[in-house]
Amino acid sequence: MTYFLYPGCSLEAGGSPYMVSVEAVAKALGLTLKEIDDWNCCGASIHYVGGTELQTKTLNARNLALAQKQGGYDIVAPCSSCYIQMVKAAHEFDEEPELAKELNEILAEGGLNYTGGVKVRHVLDVLYHDLGVERIAAAVKKPLAGLKVASYYGCQTTRPYGEYDSVEDPHTMDEILTALGAEVVPFEHKAKCCGSGIFFTEMETCAPLAGGILGEAEEKQADMIVTACPMCQMNLEIYQPRLNKILKTEYNMPVVYVTQLMALAFGGDYKKDAALDRNIVSAAEALKNLVA
Repeated sequence: MTYFLYPGCSLEAGGSPYMVSVEAVAKALGLTLKEIDDWNCCGASIHYVGGTELQTKTLNARNLALAQKQGGYDIVAPCSSCYIQMVKAAHEFDEEPELAKELNEILAEGGLNYTGGVKVRHVLDVLYHDLGVERIAAAVKKPLAGLKVASYYGCQTTRPYGEYDSVEDPHTMDEILTALGAEVVPFEHKAKCCGSGIFFTEMETCAPLAGGILGEAEEKQADMIVTACPMCQMNLEIYQPRLNKILKTEYNMPVVYVTQLMALAFGGDYKKDAALDRNIVSAAEALKNLVA
């Protein structure tokens, strides 16, 4: 199975543990991931600095055109913000002829053309639907027995179309984690927003949102929160000290990527394959029986 990997800006920076573990998981499961040559930002954050809808669509149309020109494989976007921007642009291009014409006029200035049809998919979609939980379970060498996890999708991972999972009650990551041997606790906040990009400028508004997620995970006695979104991972992990000051709490909850646990369960190294040493809130204590 061959796919294009779209790392986006985050997986090359703060989300690097996600990137390392996605590649380790792909290798273990026999997936070939090819990076789109000369890809550009998806534009998820340009609205904060005055970017327009057309500019965002153009950025994504360029990536789609490059992917089509370089082989037309399905694009895997592990970042939920990248996924939502790119899948939305792909749908609109295919369904709105006037928009497609306008975008191609812009792309032509860079020597590109896009005819539609390239699929954009989240990494959870590929893992669950193309590989399946039985194949994932068969690859497990170190079951996550005894580990209690809160499976957190956030508000973007399955949206806007719910193409591969329910937008209100998603389950794909729960089943993957169960296949690894972990215990997935019931989690009412699994699809609630963490505050997303406004965390940077409106901490007081976002604090109760993130606090609700961390609080329920703690209440359910989860050892850690597991996510597949770099923005959610960052908001819920690195801001815990500031959240504790605002909310008068003492959260010290590890927040890891699902692929980090997959890499570990597949027998990978804690640092080299799972990149768990890069997390701010250490998961070492909760995972000590699995890495011994």
